[in-house]
Amino acid sequence: MNQEEKQMHFGFMTKNYLVLTLTATLWGIPASIANTYFSLYVFGLNGTETVIGLIAALSGVTFVFSAIIGGHVADRYGRRKIVSTMTLILGLSQLLVAAAPTWQFLAFAVVVTNICWVFEPAFWAMLADSINTKKRGTAFAAFSCLSFLPWAVMPYIGGYFIDKTGILTTMRWTYVTLAATGLITGLVRFRLLTETIPPPPERAKANQSKHPLKQLAEITRQAFKEHVQTWHWMPHSALALTACYILWAFEFGLVEPYWIVYAEETIGLSSAEWGIVTGVGSTLSIASKALLVGRLLDRFGRRKILLTITGLDTFTYLLFIRCGVFLQVLALFAVGSFIWSFYEPTYSSLEADLIPEERRGRTFAAFGVAWSAFTIPASLVGGFIYEHVSSELSFILASVVVISCFFLTAFFIKTDSENGNNNSDN
Repeated sequence: MNQEEKQMHFGFMTKNYLVLTLTATLWGIPASIANTYFSLYVFGLNGTETVIGLIAALSGVTFVFSAIIGGHVADRYGRRKIVSTMTLILGLSQLLVAAAPTWQFLAFAVVVTNICWVFEPAFWAMLADSINTKKRGTAFAAFSCLSFLPWAVMPYIGGYFIDKTGILTTMRWTYVTLAATGLITGLVRFRLLTETIPPPPERAKANQSKHPLKQLAEITRQAFKEHVQTWHWMPHSALALTACYILWAFEFGLVEPYWIVYAEETIGLSSAEWGIVTGVGSTLSIASKALLVGRLLDRFGRRKILLTITGLDTFTYLLFIRCGVFLQVLALFAVGSFIWSFYEPTYSSLEADLIPEERRGRTFAAFGVAWSAFTIPASLVGGFIYEHVSSELSFILASVVVISCFFLTAFFIKTDSENGNNNSDN
């Protein structure tokens, strides 16, 4: 491979990109266990399916406010400090989750951790800032591939220990490890990240002269004011993308916390078997991202790929509730994981295509707010439907949601190549 070819394939790997990608991968080692088995942790603390939905709703409420403030800070005051500082605090907050004696305390701990995710808009804005426009598909696919690596192995390890030592012991140690990982990740980001949009000197001086409480109040007021303005500014395609995220919020509330619950309680899988399913699916997803996703996105366009995968994904939920044994679930998740491997890079690339750099923090926050705001009712309704109406109905309704996303994408999302110029659909 000559120098020109190397630049073509790896030119997107800036220092910030590498730091954000590798630290996200490190965080994913314990997080992949914690996220996979969180629903069982709730059961271990005497919660129910409805409680799972309630905790998800509380998470959504908290994240809405955090994202609005975080997006404002990212665009007005810079990305680096909020990403680094809040990563450290996020790590410490995991100790509350680890120490939870009841599901009520766990709900409180989850609210605290979601406040710490105030840095997420800044994280994604900094990542987008650090990628060459022509390589967005490849770069986001590589990020998703690397950050997803722990999911190929860790869920099986977590499931093995859950079967051997119990859910509470395994999860408590997982969250302690997550706390340590957060501290390491935060320190690395402090040390190595470079600011992509430093604040104007006059704003920095004005901030230093204010009392911290007055400064916080001013930031909050401005954040909510500019959040409203962001919705007025958004081009039509970005608004359609937001509507897709709202629909995906309902998919989340209906089924995402309950895949493992249905697999273990209805189909009869053990935690270790579910870990194998997750690990095999993750391995295939990683291989897909490494070999196919980025190239296909940059060659054929984000919208065409998105239409294809949403069309295929319609059947995943319906086939899952027809599974009766471990091998059927394993085969379905192998195919499903290939389909799902396209989502994050595709949506991330579309976001970067549609939003200019100076507005990314606030607009990415708006996307997160839209998703989180609708996970609140979706999670409450989803938990109730799963526990009190029908577990199968949850997956059927999720399939309907995916169909809706397909039509919304087909009719309302247009990319620059289709419009002829940047954001011309506004």
